[in-house]
Amino acid sequence: MDHVLGKMLEGRYLLEELIGVGGMANVYKGYDTVEQRPVAVKMLRDEYAGNEDFLRRFRNESKAIYSLNHPCIVKIYDVILTGRNPAIVMEYVEGITLKEYIDKKGQVSTRVAVALTLQLMAALQHAHENGIVHRDIKPQNIMVKSDGTIKVMDFGIARFAMSQSRTLTDRAIGSVHYISPEQAMGDGVVDHRTDIYSAGVILFEMLTGRLPFEADSPVSVAIKQIEDNPLRPRELNPQVPQGLEDIVMKAMAKDPDRRYQSAGQMYGDLERFAQDPATVFGYADEEERAARQAAAQQQPAAGAGDGKKTPRGGRGGGREGQRMGKKRTTLSVLFGITCAFAAGTLLFLGVLLVQNKPFSKVPEVDMPSLVGLSYNDVSKDRTYGDFNFEIEAQEFNQQYEKGVIFEQSPTSGKRVKKGVTVKVKVSTGAQTVTLPDFGGQEATLVYAKLTELGLRYTFQEEFNDTVAEGQVIYTDPGKNESLPAGETVTVYVSKGSGKAKVMVPDLVGHDIGYATELLTEAGLTISVRYEASMMEPDIVLSQVPGHPARVDQGSVVYVTVASEDQIPESGASILVLMPQSIEEDMALTAVMDGQEVYRDTVVPANQRSVRIPVTGEGKSRVDIYLGGRLLQANEVDFESGTSPKIVDKMSDFE
Repeated sequence: MDHVLGKMLEGRYLLEELIGVGGMANVYKGYDTVEQRPVAVKMLRDEYAGNEDFLRRFRNESKAIYSLNHPCIVKIYDVILTGRNPAIVMEYVEGITLKEYIDKKGQVSTRVAVALTLQLMAALQHAHENGIVHRDIKPQNIMVKSDGTIKVMDFGIARFAMSQSRTLTDRAIGSVHYISPEQAMGDGVVDHRTDIYSAGVILFEMLTGRLPFEADSPVSVAIKQIEDNPLRPRELNPQVPQGLEDIVMKAMAKDPDRRYQSAGQMYGDLERFAQDPATVFGYADEEERAARQAAAQQQPAAGAGDGKKTPRGGRGGGREGQRMGKKRTTLSVLFGITCAFAAGTLLFLGVLLVQNKPFSKVPEVDMPSLVGLSYNDVSKDRTYGDFNFEIEAQEFNQQYEKGVIFEQSPTSGKRVKKGVTVKVKVSTGAQTVTLPDFGGQEATLVYAKLTELGLRYTFQEEFNDTVAEGQVIYTDPGKNESLPAGETVTVYVSKGSGKAKVMVPDLVGHDIGYATELLTEAGLTISVRYEASMMEPDIVLSQVPGHPARVDQGSVVYVTVASEDQIPESGASILVLMPQSIEEDMALTAVMDGQEVYRDTVVPANQRSVRIPVTGEGKSRVDIYLGGRLLQANEVDFESGTSPKIVDKMSDFE
């Protein structure tokens, strides 16, 4: 996805700025040149574009969200599945994520928390009624606009309601704090009630400023989601009204059957609470009692070992006897296996006793510290003659030089038996990395490459006139420099030129004089190249960039203009616009490298432009004079045939 900024998708969507990086896709701010509106373009990244599973998930998102039309769900405008990188064109939402909002506020006020959750439940109700389960509801996927309205986005793992669940390993690490217990278990059907659980977690976080379950790893958090009951919100924030705590605890019930059975139900209770904050539902106490009963049922029941009489004879007695016979046979087999296993175990223990003599007296010695010592020195030193050494691993280590021990087992300070085998890890020295040239590459890809190289990174943004926004200008350390793995590389990323963006007008088919006027009005400059053509002379044949691209004000637009004569290979043409207010004869001259190369007499009012042919090599500056006064100066590149204007004195003649 290098160099996608500034490119046009499907001839209408101009990619202007990288605004987000997700697990499988980048999100760009773009501009729809047909509808004349900003858009967000979610584009699958290169490393996933050829992966069928990711393509399927991407298509799922487009299908899921395309069927939805709700003010609290981000709108989808277009789906592009034909190119190298499939893309979804969506509504561009100005604002911050709900996660950012919570982080800024700490604890969100009751009134705001209820207002935001009501909108979320309305959006979920609409999705569920259309058979769509979002499955990844979290505050990172909810945008909050400046007017307080929300937009739910990122239906990347949405499934139709009857689809089976995914395993925990398929989940994003950032989502595990919000997944339902049935999602965490990964072995059952996940329906619309999983979204309700996630909404309950979000409401819990808004009211308390904390997540209900925290741990050192995603798996540990998932286990807590399955097994642990959260604290009641009022235990963390006594200002939370009882009725709102009731709603949270019902939404977060472990058993889906005890949760709200629809988003509409939860919306109804939130609305009742909003109308009367003194409303109490009693759900929190119910969930606490249910949790105690579930815990009690897990304890062994009293008298569980009591026997029951077995019927003898009568109807069915033969069948019962057969079952008892089979049971006795099975027990006999199990008893035989157990005896054989016990005999084998005793034999094995006997061999160990003979070989290792555990009851014989072996002197103990103190285990010294070997870390930081040369392995070769230690293994040859008689001081360590009481130990045997085994190299467990040889690895790169940034702290210890090559050949030095950096880890040992047993560790120092312990009393160990003489002759014990000590396993050591030996450093192969610090791993060094030679940096490639990252200039001009998309910043997010550079971050990934640095991580793969074992390096850390930080970034700084700078305005730059020549490097496109979102691309790397340079790194520090730079190209071909070496540094130890684990070190930090500063990546300098372009913020673009900082200039205003203007739309390039459509010049093709117009006279070059009129085309130049259009570009001047738009705040753009022109570079002209002539080409022999059957078209009428001085008509624009092509332009780069084309209409309706948006570029920095002051940018150069390169145009190719029809000429009735073949321009020599070593030549170029300079377009000179005439000041229309002058109606008298005036001398028009061109001076290149101090030598006059062109002279003519013109009446400026009678002609809009004059084309001056010049020949030469390399690059030269050509000054154009009208009536002895400088009108303009051009830099001519004879290899490319271009001649961009570098000085414009037209205003002096008006």
